[in-house]
Amino acid sequence: MRVTMSRRGQISIDKIVALRSSVLPLYVIFKPDGTVTAADEVSEDGNDFLTTCMWGDQISFQSIRGDYLSVEGDQVSTRRYCSADERFFLEKQDTQYSFRTRWGKYLSMSDRPPYLTLAPAAGDTESFQLFSLMMCGVNVGKQLEVLERDGSVMIESLLLEYEAQNLRETVTQCTQQKENEKPSHETRVASLVGQSAGFANLATHPIIMQLVRRITSPKVKLSSMESCRTNAEFVRRELEQQTWHVVHPYSSAEFPGVMDARINFTATWFLDELNEQNSTWAWVKPPLGDGAHLPRLPQLSSQEELQAIVKDSKTLLAKRGSAWLYLGPVWMSNNAGAASFWKDYDAQTRYKYLSGQVSAQDQACQSFRALTDSQQSAPVKEELCPMLVQATYVREYVAPREDLPALEVLEGYRERPVPQRILA
Repeated sequence: MRVTMSRRGQISIDKIVALRSSVLPLYVIFKPDGTVTAADEVSEDGNDFLTTCMWGDQISFQSIRGDYLSVEGDQVSTRRYCSADERFFLEKQDTQYSFRTRWGKYLSMSDRPPYLTLAPAAGDTESFQLFSLMMCGVNVGKQLEVLERDGSVMIESLLLEYEAQNLRETVTQCTQQKENEKPSHETRVASLVGQSAGFANLATHPIIMQLVRRITSPKVKLSSMESCRTNAEFVRRELEQQTWHVVHPYSSAEFPGVMDARINFTATWFLDELNEQNSTWAWVKPPLGDGAHLPRLPQLSSQEELQAIVKDSKTLLAKRGSAWLYLGPVWMSNNAGAASFWKDYDAQTRYKYLSGQVSAQDQACQSFRALTDSQQSAPVKEELCPMLVQATYVREYVAPREDLPALEVLEGYRERPVPQRILA
């Protein structure tokens, strides 16, 4: 007996799956030209896996190139949109699934061309198994589901210890203190993709490519890749107030903002651990504006609105080798805790010291001066200077910040891992 259920019921289906016949050793394959065929293996890059979407008690299948499985006109093909002919009623028996069209016919697999046809009733060749996409020990579909639900996800242990260390050393070699350059709480290095093959691999990490192309656009572009090393002691000693920013293209948006909430995708890689002692990074989701669709960005908000919103910000903490992925705009700060080192001294003491109004009898200011001088001359503590790398991807119609090679070119330099498959 077959029963029809939805994801809200007893059936739970991953967001990214391979569709395989239950009785024939064949997978459903979407070819780049938009046709549908079958093969005994899926591609090594995971691009033959399909993105699923539940529509009540129906399901749709979309390729990483954006094509939907379609049965329009009783012919199995693909479409660039999802309407009634691209949605299937889901029936399950044990670990097998059947997919019924709105006209009552079933998707059927054959061992000869055209391979995918429609049958009037459900039998053995109308049963399929679904396999989840696993890469680097990560269920990629689960990460996509969290991204769609929460807008961000943290994935741990994507970089091995030596990989994070090698990337950090490369960035350090690229960092040169310019003569007469003023000290700062941060050191940034832009255009990292061309600095080493390791950064090209980072920009085209297979998990990142699967997620960014499925959730933003098949034609997504790399906009920028830069590192940031932040000195937590400098932030707490030298800065007076905290500032906020968002990444491209929202950083340069004019009022009222950008309509597309999926116009960009940002991957932050942690080359050092960010903990309570060394992290001056904080983040908060932007509130929606009057239209309930436009994010209210910090450069388009008054100071009163800014302070009201960032009071709910969260400190960014992460393990070394992790990647934090987020969709759309997120308010970011890497100078949280500015001036917190001097919180034990009242404002009057600080003012008298900074303005030179210090008498020989003013012990408070004298001790404040001694402490300040000792802190300014103290060597930099590397454990308080964590480094991260931020890669930003944008939709095809947005001008990138940097002139970088296409992702397809960068992907050609890396070795492709063989995706693992587990029964969904």
